[in-house]
Amino acid sequence: MSESNISHKNIWVFCFEYAGVAKFGGLGEVSANQSRSLVNDPALDLQIFMPSHGRHRELRDKLNLKPLLKPDGTKLILRGHFDPSYFGNIQDNSLSFAKFQSYTDLGYFEVEIWQGVLDDVPISLIVGINPISSRLLNDLEIYGYSTLNGKMGLFSHVMREYIRYCIYEQPELIPDIIHIHDHHPVAALLCCRQELNLVGKDIRSIITMHLLTWPRRELPFFWKCGVNNEPMLVQIGTYRIWKNMHEIYDMCQDDEEVAPTLEKIGCAIADRVIAVSENFLNSDIIPNCGKDVIRWKSDFTWNGCDWDYHQNLKNSWAKYSEFLPVNSIEDVKSWDLRKFLLEDIIGKLPKNEPFIKSSEVEYVISKEFKDYPYRSDCSVEPFRSDGPLVLITGRVSPQKGIENILSALPYVLSKIPNAKFLFLMVPTTYALTDLQNYMKTARKYPDNVRFIFGIAGSIYMLAHLSSDVYCCPSRWEPFGIVALEAMASKIPVIATYVGGLMESMLHLENHPDDGTGLLCPNEDVDALKFALVSLITTMQIAEEKNKNPKLTTKDFKTKLGNVSHPKLRTLVENDLLFGEKIRENALYRVESKFRWETVSQKLKKIYLSLNY
Repeated sequence: MSESNISHKNIWVFCFEYAGVAKFGGLGEVSANQSRSLVNDPALDLQIFMPSHGRHRELRDKLNLKPLLKPDGTKLILRGHFDPSYFGNIQDNSLSFAKFQSYTDLGYFEVEIWQGVLDDVPISLIVGINPISSRLLNDLEIYGYSTLNGKMGLFSHVMREYIRYCIYEQPELIPDIIHIHDHHPVAALLCCRQELNLVGKDIRSIITMHLLTWPRRELPFFWKCGVNNEPMLVQIGTYRIWKNMHEIYDMCQDDEEVAPTLEKIGCAIADRVIAVSENFLNSDIIPNCGKDVIRWKSDFTWNGCDWDYHQNLKNSWAKYSEFLPVNSIEDVKSWDLRKFLLEDIIGKLPKNEPFIKSSEVEYVISKEFKDYPYRSDCSVEPFRSDGPLVLITGRVSPQKGIENILSALPYVLSKIPNAKFLFLMVPTTYALTDLQNYMKTARKYPDNVRFIFGIAGSIYMLAHLSSDVYCCPSRWEPFGIVALEAMASKIPVIATYVGGLMESMLHLENHPDDGTGLLCPNEDVDALKFALVSLITTMQIAEEKNKNPKLTTKDFKTKLGNVSHPKLRTLVENDLLFGEKIRENALYRVESKFRWETVSQKLKKIYLSLNY
């Protein structure tokens, strides 16, 4: 390879979610923000490839999306065959078998690539244009229970057809690196590498692991995804060795009696394995995805946050200033925003909120939302009074440890009866039982708890600007962008000693000068409830001191008794406004260490280090 090629890389990024197109969780933020941070670097050419998830029409104008054309001006249509029956029941009432039979066969697909630009990043959406491809690739649910396997399989077939087109029609488009996010595009990467190997072309590959979900697939899954048994060069330890799919599968299965995970196979075939935190890499990825096979090719790149506290405050002021009891943005306080949020605006969501993508999920929620303060349209009544606010956001999932917060409620409310807990949760078909269990507890506390299931974008930022404490008691958390978003909003955080939370947060007991919150042992409800009371009380004291500067330590004797963390209590006794210092520490931590422009530079170095 020439020196110019070594210093300049053409990179294809395969992902199943991308913020601004279709996003489910933190992965979408990472793929988008890394790309935005690096797209204008002269050393890199980035191109995103992902299923359309049905967003192509609504984003046509915003992204200036147009079907990809061949050099002769004709539309590029990728055609092929696959076996949809292998991937489960992927039909619905609008796609009868008779309609499918009007085509060559049930597995015949026709696909277009719609190309556009978002924040200078080239985006290629894989769009289904016949019934079976439309049913899968255009399904609105990113990870639909009945369509995900078929979506993965068809995406793999399509990318094989596209790389084949590039090889024989436009070789200048062939990438130097394919970078995949999580396990969903693993088969697509295999197909592309095998197709290139057939013509003697070798490229480099990267997998970024955001979360281990342990999806296991037998060998037939790969054959149905279009993978064949052509050998490819695989980085094993410090060597690159030729291995075919059978050998890769056997190597990853090792001595296990079950199929290896897609994640383990993805890590085995990639030239670099990237985790989103150092702790996640060493505690989860290396031990579970290859050990010495991947240890020497593994690294981590932190996630980041692009939230601008001052701009977010300006936006909220512009939207709600007429409802607030102050005359200028300089005078607005978090408790002014909080009172408006809790007693007013959470009960007045727009008609399209909370937005729930799945009719099945919406039906279950409507059955649970039947008594005050929950409405049958999945919205909620406002609180009847103000109080210190704990915010919780994220997916409905056992991962998030929501049950532990609910278990801590009786103790917290016995110490702070007016505390409020606002849960802004994204529901899925995978966790409906968890959702129902949450509601059994939530209905017991109508004066203290609100669950909003679905996307409530109109209040999401306001909730962050209004909150006193953010709680993230995850059972596992590879990184935890939600904690960064909270800190970027000047919210002290309570989290568990897991994954990236241990790296992004600074525990106040160990970092009295620059701490950003409190860390608790995983699954320790007692530690969690004491942390909640301690930090809520710290913020209450700062608020009351702000409102009445004449108050002294003696006036807070009872409240200080609630702060069970000895070092924190001493800090608050010496400075009743210490809660304000924690807010400033939180923002500074994000500004100094976790801006995307900063953390993405390590990914650039990894890109440029991958040479033939």
